[in-house]
Order: sequence, then C-alpha cells, then structure tokens
Amino acid sequence: MKKILLISISGMALMLSSCGKIEDEYIERNPIYPVNWEAAADSSSSQFVNAYWNSTRNHFNNDNFGAIGQYDYWPEAHGLDVLTDAYQRTKNDSYKQKIYSFYEGVKAKNGGRFYNNYYDDMGWHGMAHLRAFEATGDARYEQSAKQLWEWIVAGWNEDDGGGIPWNHENTPEGKSKGVPSNGPAAIIAARRWQKYGESEIVNGHNNLYWLSKIYNWIKENRVVQQSGRVFEKIDDKNGDWTYNAGTYIGAALEYYKITGEKVYLNDAMKTADWATSTLVNSTNRVLSDWAEQQDHDVNLFKGIFVRYLTQLILNKDVPDVTKKRYVNFLKHSAEILWTKGTVKTPVVLYGYHWWEAPSNGKAALRTQLSGAMLMEALALLKKEGYVN
Repeated sequence: MKKILLISISGMALMLSSCGKIEDEYIERNPIYPVNWEAAADSSSSQFVNAYWNSTRNHFNNDNFGAIGQYDYWPEAHGLDVLTDAYQRTKNDSYKQKIYSFYEGVKAKNGGRFYNNYYDDMGWHGMAHLRAFEATGDARYEQSAKQLWEWIVAGWNEDDGGGIPWNHENTPEGKSKGVPSNGPAAIIAARRWQKYGESEIVNGHNNLYWLSKIYNWIKENRVVQQSGRVFEKIDDKNGDWTYNAGTYIGAALEYYKITGEKVYLNDAMKTADWATSTLVNSTNRVLSDWAEQQDHDVNLFKGIFVRYLTQLILNKDVPDVTKKRYVNFLKHSAEILWTKGTVKTPVVLYGYHWWEAPSNGKAALRTQLSGAMLMEALALLKKEGYVN
C-alpha cells in the first residue's frame, strides 16, 4: 500500500458500551429487509470478474471501464482472494481458470516476478498465493508463496526494537515500521507453521519463531492493551485503520489455533470489540475509515477487516453472545451496502462509503473489492448457519 494523501471528513464514531448494547439497539430500530446472501455473492463476484478482469492481460483493471493501474500490485492480491472465495463457495471452473491465468498475468504486469519494493504488498500476495494453492492445488502458487515469504522475512531487523519496515528504501519513510507490513507477515508465519511445521526454516528459524517475533512486536508497539486499539501513531486516531485491526485479529486468531492459549483469542476479541464500536460511521453504525474517497487505497481497507472478523466468527471458541454481536455488525453493514450503497444495473457496483451508491456508473478496483469481500463473507456466514 503506497503512501496516500488524506482528506478529513466529519463525524467521529461513538464508543460502544455495555457489550454491544448501542449497536444492537441501533440495528433493532433500523431494520433492513432480508437479503439472499448467496444470490448477492453470486451476482457480486461474477459481475466483478466480468467487469474488471482483463482477459487479454490476465489481471484486474483499475475500474469497470477498463483503466489499467500499473501500480495496482497490492489490490491484485485481493482480487485473487475474491476469486478464491468465489471458487471455494461455488466450485465454478471459470473462477479456477482465472486463478490459473492470474499467476502469469500479474507476474508479467509486475515486471516478470512477484517481488515488490513494499513488504506489506508482498504480504498480501503471500497470503493470497497460499490460499490459491490450497484451493486449487496449483503448485506454482506454493512456490511463489514461499518465495514471497522469504523476501518478507529478509526485511526483519532489530532497529527500534524489531519489526519489518515499510519498504526497501534507506530513507526515514522507507525504514518506518507499522502494522501494514507486520500484520500480514504474522498471519503468513502462523499459517505456514500450521502447514509445514518444523520442515520449513526461513532465515535460520522456523515459522513459529517468526510468528512470535512479529506478533509480539505488533502487540507491544502498536496495540493499546486496555482497549484493543490498533494504531499507527498513538497520538493520531486518523491512523487507526480497519485493515490494521483486521490483520491483528487474524494473527491473534491463528496464534490461538496453534497454542490454544486464550490470551490470543482474547486479543482478537478485544480488538474486534474496539474496531466494531469505533471504526464506524457515527450516523448509521456502518464500518468506515475516515479518509474514504474516490479511487483511493483506503477504500480497500474495510474488506480486509471483514475477512478476518469473519474468521473470528467462525471460530468455535468465541462465546455465542460475542459471536452474535459480530454477526449482527457485519450483517448490518452488508444490508446497508446492498440496499443503499450499490448500483445493480447494468452491473453490481459499490460505493466507497457503504451507505452511498456510486453516482457516475464507475467504481474503482479497491472500492469494488471491499464490497465483493463483504458479500462473500455474508454468503459464507449464511452457509455456516450464522445468518438467515
């Protein structure tokens, strides 16, 4: 994710109190008519592919009119995630074929390899490639996922207490460290440990070692322990992003799967409670980042948070009352998006504010990805019996 120029928008989120009471009462007062989530995901993902996939170059375009964003390396990874979501849900071979073609198409677009100057961007690909391999058995993705992970781990250094920097440049900005680079890395370490165990050694250590190092760096340097707040700058709440909360939740959940130690599950739930009460629009309680605007990196952040909150919901050890609160939160955001924030003809297009439909028949790739991820998440929750 590249550095971005942010513009402030008004409206600060109200803090949730009494374990979700404000959220639950708002939803009860503002019911939305039922949505068929399987049908919504079907139309969302199929039309996303039809409108954004470049069938000549085998990558995703930057918008539904065919614009090509040469620096769209990191959104491409989330496009692969949506293809994988849709393929796992439907087993439709057309999605599998796109996953197959994506490999060479995006590799060529990125200069003939998956290496990138930004560690966070390689992290998104590292996670998506491993998922693509597990979903399809395409061995190329197993190889690229491993190579990406080796490049990422090589970035770790002990300056300022450890962590993986933003990029490879020897500048103050390039050497800065935060959750965008370290959150995905922690998830990769955990998943690769679960998959490969002691057989995989990277830069002299196994992946459990790397998970511990990276996770603890995030927790000690970017999380307020009392509240679960995940930050970039402790004194600037405009740096509290949904995707940072999402990857910390994802890393904590994976750590819990490995160890069974409740401290990690509690870490995930504490941050989920904080995010679902704080990173919302104050008027309608819908998930939102403060700097959302037309054709902007930040518009993709919400979809990343949705992915990991969904995984938390699916964990059997999350208490039922807590799980219900998260389900209601996601369902409410999805209902608002589908009923108010979406244009459905001639193709499904999402607004970057989930409560406002695009007005010009155009939606940039990052915006569309977040909406598609939310619809796939609700279809998965419906399949697993968590929503009607």
